[in-house]
Amino acid sequence: MATRPTAHGAIFLWLGMIALAVLSACNHAGDGSPREKNPAKDDSRQRKPFDAVAVNGPVFEGWPKPRVALVLTGLQQGYLEPCGCAGLENQKGGLSRRFALLNQLRSDRGWPLVTLDLGDLVRRYGREAEIKLHSTIDALAQMQYDAATFGPGDLRLPADNLLLAATDLSESSGTSRIVSANVGLFGHDSGILPPWRIVQREGLKFAVTAVLGETRAAGVKNEDIQVAAAAESLKQIVPQIEAAECDFNILLAQASLAQSRTLGQQFPLFDVVVSAGGADEPPRQPKTINGQDTMLVELGHKGMYAAVIGIYEDEPRLRFQRVPLDARYQGGPEMRQLMASFQEELKSLGFAGLGLRGVVHPRGVDNPELGRFIGSAACGDCHAKAYAKWKTAGHGHATETLVKLTPPRQFDPECVSCHVTGWNPREYFPYQSGFQSIEQTPKLVGNGCENCHGPEAAHVRAEKVRRAERDPALQEQLRLQMRLTKATAEEQSCRGCHDLDNSPEFNFPAYWAKIEHPWKD
Repeated sequence: MATRPTAHGAIFLWLGMIALAVLSACNHAGDGSPREKNPAKDDSRQRKPFDAVAVNGPVFEGWPKPRVALVLTGLQQGYLEPCGCAGLENQKGGLSRRFALLNQLRSDRGWPLVTLDLGDLVRRYGREAEIKLHSTIDALAQMQYDAATFGPGDLRLPADNLLLAATDLSESSGTSRIVSANVGLFGHDSGILPPWRIVQREGLKFAVTAVLGETRAAGVKNEDIQVAAAAESLKQIVPQIEAAECDFNILLAQASLAQSRTLGQQFPLFDVVVSAGGADEPPRQPKTINGQDTMLVELGHKGMYAAVIGIYEDEPRLRFQRVPLDARYQGGPEMRQLMASFQEELKSLGFAGLGLRGVVHPRGVDNPELGRFIGSAACGDCHAKAYAKWKTAGHGHATETLVKLTPPRQFDPECVSCHVTGWNPREYFPYQSGFQSIEQTPKLVGNGCENCHGPEAAHVRAEKVRRAERDPALQEQLRLQMRLTKATAEEQSCRGCHDLDNSPEFNFPAYWAKIEHPWKD
């Protein structure tokens, strides 16, 4: 964002940019249910209805009913649902949409399903990640998943949480549906995670196993987790799988594409290898492993896609479909209740209960006053035009949008961080004088001036002292500190919230033109 003509003329330069994204947040239920008009906004702009099929393509064209459909998902990485800030209809993924897909295939089409998940259900540490893990496991159980595995993101959590997850996704016999050939929870001899399992459907037998590749295992620093070499572990169980004479053998490979391919070549009994490697958007058609018929399936990241393999008695015996989990799939009450319970648990714990403590803002390391937030209203005393624009733009109502969502999100750190003042938007933690709650810190409601320009307590204090006590040199120093160039704002401020996850269609020049405020008042 280019240098503004005054020290403070740019106070709200970034704030309006999030506004455009935030406008959409009120217009969806956050769980895949249809958009509703946001009563807090008078948006007269006419928008064409979003056509997910036209944008992302049709699915299952020309497919007759398969004998069994193999549904592969994974790499959710903490995204229980899309952010929705840039318009939920424009984004993919979410448990609610996945539930709707499975329900459509089972109930509407009458397809027998085998459902498998590659893991990496979460990606962060801390209490919220633990709650997300159990919410996702609950969802997998409701969606009748036949087998799953843990990814490195999951295995960084405390082992007792993983034990509970393995127990919650179990058969009536007590055998966990979470499998791994080379990951031992509380040791390889504990037997908590079976190395493989058989799933039977419509007279077909499916053998499912999983491994954690060495590169991904290197990021797991958990003394209660033991990881053996993937290939050596498979050598021990492959004879058992061969002896079972299953119709389909599937390897869930939490590994790079290269290692997944190597494992498929080394163990040609696998008909399908599902790899955690690859790009965010998986290819429309799977690759095959060199010299074999083994199908190498990529899923992309953030749970945005599912892969479906239809199994037929006639030729072609197998059909493949990449399925974007987009707005064509509308979730039902089951996942809405799960999301509501998740948000209610966050509310009951509070930020402190989630282990979030305010940290010193970088500007306040040597002088606490330089790192203290006081709210956008303090800016309005001198920058009246800019403040007035902020109040009527989306940034001024950013917290309000969270309150009006169903369920409300103002207790969720991952939402709050971009919708209030005084939080780190990339790491989801508050600064010491940042937003605590609507009741405790009402002056920090909304995505305020200080999120771009930095804490302003020292600057405001220097400007408001009696004329006789003013220090011109200090005033100018603090004014310079508050200035923000266009380029710096784009990279260090705007994209903190307008990233590919939350604002995939972010266009800086277009957004900037709507929020710049060069007035000198």
